Amino acid sequence: MGSILKVATWEYLTRIKSKWFIISTLLVPLVMIGSMIIPSMFITGLDTESKIVGVVDSTGFLGFKLEKSLTDLYRLKNGNPKYQILHFNRNEIKQAESLLDSSYISAYLAIPEKLMKENRVNYFCNNVNNFKDQSEIQYSINKIVSHERMIAENLDPDKINELLRDVDFKIFEPGKNEEVSDEILSYLTPLIFVMMLFFTIFMTSQVLLRSVLQERTNRLVEILLSSITAREMMIGKILGLGLLGLTQLTFYLLIGLIGSKYQQLDIITYSDIVFFLIYFILGYLLYSSIYAAVGSIFDSEQDAQQVTQILSIVTIIPIMLSSFVISNPNSTIVVILSFIPVMTPFFMILRIGVEMPDIWQIIGTIMLLGISVIITMIIAGKIFKTAILLYGKRPTLPEIIKWIKV
Repeated sequence: MGSILKVATWEYLTRIKSKWFIISTLLVPLVMIGSMIIPSMFITGLDTESKIVGVVDSTGFLGFKLEKSLTDLYRLKNGNPKYQILHFNRNEIKQAESLLDSSYISAYLAIPEKLMKENRVNYFCNNVNNFKDQSEIQYSINKIVSHERMIAENLDPDKINELLRDVDFKIFEPGKNEEVSDEILSYLTPLIFVMMLFFTIFMTSQVLLRSVLQERTNRLVEILLSSITAREMMIGKILGLGLLGLTQLTFYLLIGLIGSKYQQLDIITYSDIVFFLIYFILGYLLYSSIYAAVGSIFDSEQDAQQVTQILSIVTIIPIMLSSFVISNPNSTIVVILSFIPVMTPFFMILRIGVEMPDIWQIIGTIMLLGISVIITMIIAGKIFKTAILLYGKRPTLPEIIKWIKV
């Protein structure tokens, strides 16, 4: 036990001082926060530049109503109207096309004379991916046309709007009197946890794989094995880098807790953190054992990467299915996938973040992961012990199976 602790301590203290660990620890939360906040700032933030939009109006009056609606609804940061409307009559569509080609206007709208019957408006623009402008103009034209149709039917638009006003729809969890403040954020929280687990496991596991490869190729391991056993060395490496990953994860969780408290959002509960740490530790030990075994078999990182790419694909599956899991956390297929050890940590974190599974499923998956960790660590130790003495020969699958049985 003392030898295992020495190896674990050396691995932890050596890696935690490295520039790679410090940079990656700081970079991952910044990238994740930036990827969520920065796009939303551009999408939902106030615009800073006005847009000149042409309106080829064959009705003779809807274009002016559209201008008023856009002016009332959408403003720049400085308070000026976001849209400046350039009016054309039905015979001036060529002028509108010319101004669009020269980029003097950003878009133009062709309103037909019989819009109420044809129910169609054509929108021409240079940037077809500017969905924000398109949705704003579409909303305004729909609002105006609906208003005109009500008037044509001798209906009171204000009375109709009053009758059609949206219901104040509030969301509560059973047993809690507080309204769920941000349903989108509660949807993203378990997915953020899974992404954190994904990055933490694979960054530290890659370090373990390179460490085993390096010691095998430079024959340093032969000196080390004169003092400790192969199994002690392997377990020490796994535990040391596991503690490194746990340190990294704790830092991420602290940032999440501080951020949620600062924003007065109850997005992370302490029970979630406990389960998250349990599944993280077991998940890391499982994957690190697999990576260590892979590093023991191959002589170069390039060859080892071909195998680890398969592991990457396996772990991407829960991320790809995250929306389904969040919507159906207790479906049969999700429960079955939760009991596949290499996927268990990811699926259980997603499920716990949405709705706490039955206690038997939590106990069962934790026990399954624990047993899988013990078995993979024993297998990794056996493979490491035999493969480390091979020179210039890649073992075959039957040979590896034979080592495991010994």
